[in-house]
Amino acid sequence: MKKKLLMGGLLPALVMSTCGVAGAQPAAMDTLTAMEQNPDAGSQIKTSTEPVTQESLQEMRRQLEEQLKQAQELQNRLNAQLNSLDQRVNKVEKKTNDPRLNLYGYARLRYNKHQFANYTKKADQQLYVNFYTDYHINDKWSIKSEMEINNNVTDNTINGDSDSLKAWQAYAEGHFGDASVKLGKFWLGSPYLMTMDEKVNGFQVNWGTPLKWGRAQLTLSAGNTFTKQGTLAYKSDGNLLSWNDPANSKDFRVVSMMGTIPVAKNTNLVFHYGDTKDRKNDYRMKMRSVGFDTKLNRDLKLSAAIAKSDADFANKSHMIKLQYKEARPDIPGSYDIYVKKYLQRIHTGLDKLFYDDIAYPTDITYDDGMPGGYWDNRVTEFNGLRVGVDLVPVKNSKLMLNYTFGDMGGTIRPDGDKYSWTGKKYDYSFFRAEWQFFF
Repeated sequence: MKKKLLMGGLLPALVMSTCGVAGAQPAAMDTLTAMEQNPDAGSQIKTSTEPVTQESLQEMRRQLEEQLKQAQELQNRLNAQLNSLDQRVNKVEKKTNDPRLNLYGYARLRYNKHQFANYTKKADQQLYVNFYTDYHINDKWSIKSEMEINNNVTDNTINGDSDSLKAWQAYAEGHFGDASVKLGKFWLGSPYLMTMDEKVNGFQVNWGTPLKWGRAQLTLSAGNTFTKQGTLAYKSDGNLLSWNDPANSKDFRVVSMMGTIPVAKNTNLVFHYGDTKDRKNDYRMKMRSVGFDTKLNRDLKLSAAIAKSDADFANKSHMIKLQYKEARPDIPGSYDIYVKKYLQRIHTGLDKLFYDDIAYPTDITYDDGMPGGYWDNRVTEFNGLRVGVDLVPVKNSKLMLNYTFGDMGGTIRPDGDKYSWTGKKYDYSFFRAEWQFFF
């Protein structure tokens, strides 16, 4: 009778009374289930021969509360161990997904063929391999570098040298508040590369701020460049300090400020101001450019810019480009088609247009068959049109094809220590096919 009373009345009441204890409900239900399956289990707490009293019920409750307390402590220890394991797993995943040292790069296999006046240079093939490193010191600072190997596959030379290894960049990059900073040797390129395309030893600071139509960016750079380009070899009065002259230090101070400002939906205004000065001589040039890019619709993009320097001649340039679609190496099958019209003069700024974008005629040869001979063809301008297409046949690659044609000239001739602009121009055409592989 007492056993029935214990099972049918008092035990449920005890279970209900313990439900007020935090975390006790599941444990109490487990106890009830176990006792239903084994009616004699109650005797392990109190034997059926003893009367059920208030004291015995309190003792049973005390024992259950003690068991629940121990279970809670065990749960806390398990939770702590799981949290610790979670942190270790996150660290391993971070090291796997974002390792301290990243190595990457790309290779370019290039085919060039061009014609200047009545002279056609034989086609040449060039191979470039660029290696990049990115070493994370901590969450804010990294050490980055770029090395390039280039080789003219046609005759196994580049500018008279065999395989060439160059250290293009080596700098520290970090953050101070909302600003990002570079310290060391880094590439400095102006918008659309109209006024500046050089490596600079110095520092760069970049700020960004959100505006209505997007994020505005302002970049300030200063340092030295040891360029060998003819661009800076001319004073504004036309006097020449030969870029091959050992007396020329080629040690130019560079100050640059450029920015991007979103002025409307899908439209950005870009600008650049640069100042270069030979630290050893009084050769100096100031340059500026302004332009914009806008999306006319989802797939059509228009870009345009003008540039000018304070040199006395060959100092103005402009470009306009219309592009359909966009070739992205991470999206196989993507492509773009574009047409670009530009007038580029070599005294507009410190850029490599005549060294990379189109072939500089003096890179063709020192051939007497050239119109006027070598010194008559130190070209100062190109005015023409380019049509091109870029394709992504497979992921992490890009095939680039373009054909450029127009007038090249404005040559300069030696006249004692002065050079003059003859204004002569010749037909020029240039075809390039380039296959890029990213790794």
